[in-house]
Amino acid sequence: MWKDPFEEIRKFRKEMNRLFDTFWSQSEISQKALPDIRRDMQLFREPLLDLKETDDMLIANIELPGIDKKDIQLQITENGLEVKVEKKKEAKVEKKGYLKAERSYKGFYRSMGLPVKVMPEQAKASYKDGVLEVIMPKAEKKKLKKTKVKVE
Repeated sequence: MWKDPFEEIRKFRKEMNRLFDTFWSQSEISQKALPDIRRDMQLFREPLLDLKETDDMLIANIELPGIDKKDIQLQITENGLEVKVEKKKEAKVEKKGYLKAERSYKGFYRSMGLPVKVMPEQAKASYKDGVLEVIMPKAEKKKLKKTKVKVE
């Protein structure tokens, strides 16, 4: 008998949601220290990222649509990349007997380990048309010295 694979995926997702809901509702952390952690996690979206490796560098293209470059926080270590964006916008219109207030929030967060070590101090980043391009030169590999050893 053939089973619908999408139905199996839906069942799996439902079970995972149930497990997480059980954890968060019973967790001491969720009730005291971090009551809004699920809401906070939903505020950040994970941007799409393409990583390309050449002989001497890594190039990351990260999609951050509708963001000003001043809102981008980028951190690079020799083996990791982290990008975070928070953009808050408030608009208020007050007239006699009328008040209109709107708030919006955009957030992106992505952290990843890099496949090779890079030199973060020489990295360059540019932002154009909603895409952040990060160019990271690879760290030089230390050449291993070969020594012949005579076996006695």
